[in-house]
Amino acid sequence: MSGAHDRKRYLTIFGVLVLFTLLEIGVVYTGLARGLIVSALVALACAKAAAVALYFMHLKFETRVLRVTVGVPMVLPPLYAVVLMLEAAWHAALR
Repeated sequence: MSGAHDRKRYLTIFGVLVLFTLLEIGVVYTGLARGLIVSALVALACAKAAAVALYFMHLKFETRVLRVTVGVPMVLPPLYAVVLMLEAAWHAALR
């Protein structure tokens, strides 16, 4: 790949990350229920992490095995966070 092509790709991904950040700020001020805000913020954070991993860590151009080896551990913390939020909501509903 040429240097100009790489620069354009990096700037595009940077723009996407800025857009996701602006969306995160917008979500906070929507007035939605707290659970929906937290869920949206977790989803946006996961999307940002995926973009960074795929392009800045060059995983998009690696083998499938390496992408899975890195991707599975990246998915587990947000999944664990969702499980904890669901558990907290369950306990709050029982009160």
